[in-house]
Amino acid sequence: MKIDKLLLAAAAAVVLTTAGAAADNMDRDHRPDHGMAMRHDGDSMRGHDRYWRQGYHGYVGRDVFYRSLRAHHFTRWAGDPYWYQGRYVIRSYDRAGRVVFVELNPYTGAFVGVVRF
Repeated sequence: MKIDKLLLAAAAAVVLTTAGAAADNMDRDHRPDHGMAMRHDGDSMRGHDRYWRQGYHGYVGRDVFYRSLRAHHFTRWAGDPYWYQGRYVIRSYDRAGRVVFVELNPYTGAFVGVVRF
């Protein structure tokens, strides 16, 4: 009886350490993690960025985003644009005063549309 408990405890320890090591090697999106430099390098992100096109040279200033929002009749917003679920959004308010998320192109500042999550 004691040997069964001992073997069960040893098997559980092996499973937990293996699962912990596998989970540590994954990114938040459950793809293999290739280290800090690979995850945060701008060049490696371009392949996964839905907005990126040849000829873009970086992000535009905040004033371009706010001008684009005003042109589409969004006169109130909260904070700066940020990445959320692969989209570059800013929290804003529509004409009725409801909270909406407006998707913007981070390289041109162009209005993409209102996002429904």
